[in-house]
Amino acid sequence: MSKHRKTWSQQEKMAVLEYQKIHGTTKAGRYYGVSNVSIGKWMRLFDLYGKDGLTGKKSIEPIRVDHEKLRLERENTALKAIVAEKELQLRIQAEMLKKVTN
Repeated sequence: MSKHRKTWSQQEKMAVLEYQKIHGTTKAGRYYGVSNVSIGKWMRLFDLYGKDGLTGKKSIEPIRVDHEKLRLERENTALKAIVAEKELQLRIQAEMLKKVTN
C-alpha cells in the first residue's frame, strides 16, 4: 500500500498559517492534518520570502527583513503587555482601597 503525500496550495498554506497564529501550531496541525514540522517550514519560508515563498518555487528572492526592527517590535509588544498588567494591578488596588475606606 503506497502512501500518498498531500500537496498544499499557496492558499491552503496561508490558511494554515493564519489559523496557527491564532490557535498555535499543534491545534493548526491537528485541525488541517499537517505536521508541525511542515507548519514550521512554511512559517520560515513565509518570513523569508513572503506569500511567494509558499508556492514551492525555489527561485524566489528573499525579502529584506530588518531583524533589529523585528526584535524591537517584539520587545515593544512584551513591554506593552507588562505595562497593561501593571495598570490593571493599580486599578484593582485603587478599587480595593475605595472599598476599604468606605
